Amino acid sequence: MRQLTYYVGTTLDGFVAGPDGKSDFLPFEGDLAAARLAEYPETVPAHGGGAANPTAGRRFDTVLMDRAGYESGLAADGTSPYPHLTQYLFSNTPDGLDPAVELVPGDPVAFVRALKAQDGAGIWLRGGADLAGQLIEEIDELVVERHPLATGSGVPLFRAPFRPTAFTLTDSRVFSSGVTLTTYTKENRMQLRPITEADLDRVTAVTVDEPVGWIEADRYLEELKEGMYRPEWTWIAEQDGRVLARALWWGHATGEHPLALDCLYVDPSVEDRAALGADLVRAGLRAFTEQGATKLPLYNLTLPQGWREDPAAVAATDWRRDAALAAGLTDVVERLRLEWTPEAGLPASSGRLTFTEGTDEEFLDVFRRIAVGSLDGETRRNIALMGAEATAQEEVDFYLGCPGERSWWRIARTPDGEVAGLALPSATPYNRNVGYLGVVPELRGRGYVDEVLAEITRVQAEAGAELITATTDTDNAPMAAAFARAGYRVSQTRLIWSAPETAPTA
Repeated sequence: MRQLTYYVGTTLDGFVAGPDGKSDFLPFEGDLAAARLAEYPETVPAHGGGAANPTAGRRFDTVLMDRAGYESGLAADGTSPYPHLTQYLFSNTPDGLDPAVELVPGDPVAFVRALKAQDGAGIWLRGGADLAGQLIEEIDELVVERHPLATGSGVPLFRAPFRPTAFTLTDSRVFSSGVTLTTYTKENRMQLRPITEADLDRVTAVTVDEPVGWIEADRYLEELKEGMYRPEWTWIAEQDGRVLARALWWGHATGEHPLALDCLYVDPSVEDRAALGADLVRAGLRAFTEQGATKLPLYNLTLPQGWREDPAAVAATDWRRDAALAAGLTDVVERLRLEWTPEAGLPASSGRLTFTEGTDEEFLDVFRRIAVGSLDGETRRNIALMGAEATAQEEVDFYLGCPGERSWWRIARTPDGEVAGLALPSATPYNRNVGYLGVVPELRGRGYVDEVLAEITRVQAEAGAELITATTDTDNAPMAAAFARAGYRVSQTRLIWSAPETAPTA
């Protein structure tokens, strides 16, 4: 990784320029000038001799500037202050730029992270205060010429919100003029951040060697192109250029915010994997909240069937559970993932129910009726939180947003036309699935659930599905038994952690 160095001159009271943005009151002469030309020649503008011997003391090949820094480095008739370097100007005003100076109007942090991942020599941050403040987390080295004078006001070394950032003193010299040249390096600490495209190779190189579900590189890259994974939803913990932890959040291609954390991994070399995992998850959740997410994504951990009998699976689950709980995802439910394949045969149907289309209003009403008395954990929580009507609307909205077609939905009716329940075949981005099924409370216990599940299975099989997936809570024993009777086998277990929700205020 390339290093970013902020080399700057300042007064005793911490100002790098006067109120007018000019720094010509800071002298450049004597043994200080000789040392800078010998050791940091690239930091001297071309008109001051910086390009005279560009190979001497070659530390930098790139300079980052704001508009004030660019203009202060110019000669009276010049337009390119550092032609011996690759020059980037962070500004929204392109006026008067030399073709050799590249304008960067966007986010400086993302740009610098990508730049640091490229091949090359060091990067010099010329300033000014706002740019340095935005990049303070990215600065690896701070070299300060502190001049023995005070100005009382002016442009500060950094202009940023209060955020203590520690550096370690590595060198200090005093010149005959009284100027001190002091070098600091960033403390060796962890960075938690979303990735940029420059990080992709390192992120996809991470492999999970534990018996839990994880996202392989090919799938991640394919769904990244489709917008189901995104750089801003992919977070890493990085130290000394090494990725020590990775969190991959997933969402709908058209969604504004992620829905679920699909993969959390912390390298076994980390002493406290749960603590770092929790820090990474918290950082991501905080960012999503700041970006407007009103419902935090859950954490979905896929485990093999019978995982509690496998010590390696238990150990892999334990630290992830501790991380989820510490990050505030304290509601947990255990679900079975079930699969039907043609070898199981179509479940028998007695023909006691008929299945008809319905309006959105009819489906909403049946959703509401089925929700009452449901054994599904999430449904129970939602009813307690916001009532049956809002719970039903949330379910309808969710399935309308799934890849399955609205035209697949059916209302189950008894021979006399009475509503018995709901059959909702659906789909994920990967498989056809049993989206939603249920029987209204007054008709439960009559075996109608088998008829509804058989109808969903038949619809999906007739459409050519070679695999139909489904989920149900381990606590919902009647539903699990219905799936078993229909030929669905348990393939995986999922532990799902989510943030507790509070009832909406009126």
